[in-house]
Amino acid sequence: SIATFLIILYGIHGLILWSLKKLVEVTKMDKSKYWKNVVAPQRLLTASSAAIGGPATAAALAQSNHWESLLTPSLLVGNVGYALATFIGLLFYGAANKSLL
Repeated sequence: SIATFLIILYGIHGLILWSLKKLVEVTKMDKSKYWKNVVAPQRLLTASSAAIGGPATAAALAQSNHWESLLTPSLLVGNVGYALATFIGLLFYGAANKSLL
């Protein structure tokens, strides 16, 4: 069912984000200010919101938490995601349509 699909999708998404954060902590790269900023929880949450909900939800999350520096990137990442996913979806449809004929 669709609920099972969404639970699996969001579970894998969360697992990837959690694994990325733990990888940085385990490899001791978190001593560098650069890596602390790259995988800061605010950035991971905003990127996750842009990936799942699109630019509107990511911008709302950034603005409601007063993360003004993440407002523009959340809009850009969400819109680029929409653009790429549209063409990837069309390519998959074309490939599936040819294989079904």
